Amino acid sequence: MITTYHRTLRDDKLEKVNSVKRGSWIRVIDPDPHELKKLEKDFNLDKDLLEDGIDLYEAPRLERDDGNLYIYARYCRPEGEYTSTHPILFILTADNVITISRTESEPLEALVKRGTVVTTQKVKLVLEMLGEINRGYRTHLNDVTKRILATRNKLQRTAISNTDVIGFIDIEEDLNEYLAALQPYGIVLHALLNGKYIKMHESDEDLIEDLQLSASELIELTKSRLKNIQNIREAYSAIATNNLNQIFKRLTSIAIFMSIPTIVGGLYGMNVALPFDHHPQAFWIVFGITIFLMVGFIIYFKRKRWL
Repeated sequence: MITTYHRTLRDDKLEKVNSVKRGSWIRVIDPDPHELKKLEKDFNLDKDLLEDGIDLYEAPRLERDDGNLYIYARYCRPEGEYTSTHPILFILTADNVITISRTESEPLEALVKRGTVVTTQKVKLVLEMLGEINRGYRTHLNDVTKRILATRNKLQRTAISNTDVIGFIDIEEDLNEYLAALQPYGIVLHALLNGKYIKMHESDEDLIEDLQLSASELIELTKSRLKNIQNIREAYSAIATNNLNQIFKRLTSIAIFMSIPTIVGGLYGMNVALPFDHHPQAFWIVFGITIFLMVGFIIYFKRKRWL
């Protein structure tokens, strides 16, 4: 699907237009081969670079071809079926900005709903789009932080469940994907800031510096959350191991205590002469001796902290 938007500084809001004119934003969602061919022909674009823009596993990078700048990025989409981030391609031509994505992306949809972007300012438009991508990552990382803190608080009170552990595995996979997307994305922003690819005004340089700083913060935040998950998992493993050791210690102690009456009963079950075998209170004497031995062992085990 191809949709064209246009807005100048004089216009009140972003409008859909039927034809492409200078200073338009051409938004392409899930293009078919026919639409890609049309884009290639109408805007003199490279077919292979266009196809890379809808490659599910394409990494952030920069390409320049025939006067057009291709900016590959990935936006946060944790509900994705196969990946937690999706590719998005920004193309700066001589007259327009073209965006290509596999699905309806949240960052661009937010800009359309707000309707305040100026499409005639190409560089600023792309930077605002990249800013929305950063905000999307930050929003989802904040949600992840809340889930991690909730589980950590739960760990302090009670042992976390297997469901929590499985949830942590899913979160960790998402965070690793975020990190894999954000690190090359930070390099892309640094390359744009150098001014070798596009000419920028001073205000645009300030915007991209803010974007680069934001991307660096997101990378560090992602690493921090991965470390938190690792620490909680290690703590859970240590607690589970300790609990298992305690159970084995108790079971071993119970087995030892139960062996005492078994041994005494076995001795007095032999068909030989034994102490108190003709005494009228022999049972209670033997029973008392057994209880005495068991209590003695219990006291000894407690002093040794084996219980």
